[in-house]
Amino acid sequence: MHSHHSHSGDYVAHGADPLEDITARAIEMGFATYCLTEHMPRINSKFLYPEEEEKTTDQTVALKKLSSDFLAFLNHASLIKSRPNPSNTRFIIGTEIEGCDEEHIAYAKKLVDQHKDTIEFCVGSVHHVRGVPIDFDQEGWNRSLALCDNNIQKMLLSYFDLQYKMITTLKPLVVGHFDLYKLYLPPELKIDPRTGAVSNDPDSVPVSTLSLIDQWDSVKESVVRNLQVVRSYGGLVEINTAALRKKLPEPYPGKEVCELVKLHCDGKFVLSDDAHAVPQVGVCYRQALKYIVETLQLSHMYYLQSGTNGVVQVKSMPIEQFKSNAFWSGL
Repeated sequence: MHSHHSHSGDYVAHGADPLEDITARAIEMGFATYCLTEHMPRINSKFLYPEEEEKTTDQTVALKKLSSDFLAFLNHASLIKSRPNPSNTRFIIGTEIEGCDEEHIAYAKKLVDQHKDTIEFCVGSVHHVRGVPIDFDQEGWNRSLALCDNNIQKMLLSYFDLQYKMITTLKPLVVGHFDLYKLYLPPELKIDPRTGAVSNDPDSVPVSTLSLIDQWDSVKESVVRNLQVVRSYGGLVEINTAALRKKLPEPYPGKEVCELVKLHCDGKFVLSDDAHAVPQVGVCYRQALKYIVETLQLSHMYYLQSGTNGVVQVKSMPIEQFKSNAFWSGL
């Protein structure tokens, strides 16, 4: 089995357990491939999270720590990758892109090129809309919506436009949590279904009753545009079980996005746990299996494999082989 996206408490402030413990758990569970993808460092203090500022009042020091932690991660991950292990788990070293804004997207390109001998691939992610994190807490999500004129359609368009800039510039091999905006989306929030504006007018409806991707042509066209770019360079879309861990009804991405991935990106999905702690390694994978087989009815699953020449290769397996993998009997 495989996971293409993970973190640890050693190198990100919101992680919980050491990288050694997380990789030991992946080995114990019998993962064939487990990707180590700590966040790239952010370079602008306005994007620091509260827990990153707790230990210092100097934002410059906090930013320097992000950079030094990232270098330490690359060295540590290389050591783990080089060691034999009893499950023959292959560790692939990557990084999760912080597509905060165009400055960070440009910096990511430079950073990955600078460390191309170590970084084997990227997970391309967007965590911000209008400069505000949408996956940190409800307050931040609400603030981001307010900056989009309290309009869900505008918020989604801002999200997918930034994602477009990220994927066209960086061409990340794996696109991370494609519909992250849904994490703090209040199901009871009422909007005008024609415009997407938050509203309490008689014609307004709860956002949970709408298919947000299909509701507005502009949004669907943005998703299709982005997926066509991913397809053009041979990219993959992750099915990320962190959404299930956080009690959402579907992984990232939801079915409506996945159906578009099938149409416009050849159904090229990889599986990720997005673990930040030992108990999250392989988390909700049984639910993901049911989603993949029964809901999406995929014919193949894709995964990354380290090549003999150091170049990561994209591989696929028929869904019957995926379903019968020995990994499932150990869950």
